[in-house]
Amino acid sequence: MRNDYPVAWHFHSNTARWPHNMRSMPTEPCPAAPFKEYLDAPLTPLPDADPSRVALQQDAVSRRLSCRRFSGSEITLHELSALLASGYGVEGKLVVGPSEFVERPVPSAGGLYPLELYVMAKAVEGIQQGIYHYAPIPHGLETLSPVALPDSVLSSLFLGQTYLTVAAAVIVICAVWERTFWKYGDRGYRYVLLEAGHAAQNLNLVSVALGLGSFNLGGFFDADLSRCLGLDAEEEAPVYAVAVVRPLTSDRTEARQPPGEPPAIELGGRGQ
Repeated sequence: MRNDYPVAWHFHSNTARWPHNMRSMPTEPCPAAPFKEYLDAPLTPLPDADPSRVALQQDAVSRRLSCRRFSGSEITLHELSALLASGYGVEGKLVVGPSEFVERPVPSAGGLYPLELYVMAKAVEGIQQGIYHYAPIPHGLETLSPVALPDSVLSSLFLGQTYLTVAAAVIVICAVWERTFWKYGDRGYRYVLLEAGHAAQNLNLVSVALGLGSFNLGGFFDADLSRCLGLDAEEEAPVYAVAVVRPLTSDRTEARQPPGEPPAIELGGRGQ
């Protein structure tokens, strides 16, 4: 690994814990705010989130797949609300001694919750096409850019995956680094990536519960996507994304195949 993949080795070795690099607990409060809000942006309240009830093992987990065949139809604001609430919403508060913690649907190192969710909306009933920030405390969408993103731009941001142009929405998971690094230093980079995976899987499973499809996106042009969302990448940057769609087909094998590619043969096993 060290010689063949030096960048990966550098990351792994420099975020390893050893007795000599253990960190003591910070004595000062975290300088990064626990939540991000765009106070001057118009806020669209989201309806109460009530995803369909499905059995986790027998239904949601077994039906999850990477859907690349999209119908292009809208999803509803209720469906988007359920996705955002179950993906990274606020479920309540918990008081432990002198500290107050928010309860959210994913585990987070130190209860610090460094992630922020942005919605690139293309076909969501009740809101304009554009870019939104999910505000979990009021459970609403803050309008950052009420302008439709050109199909060519959306595709190019995600490495030319043209079928994304008919996705209903792309939820971009971003990390505010300091919220976690403040306590854990470089090791926190691992924790942020783990948490993004937890949030993405929630989005995947709730998509199944709602009868929607999802497609996870780890490939994108980092600097371009950061600029599109209006982020300072040194403070906050995209780490993952999930396209949410209304599937074109219920056939599992066909649903996985990008349009224009020859049909695959299902051989068993879980796969993508």
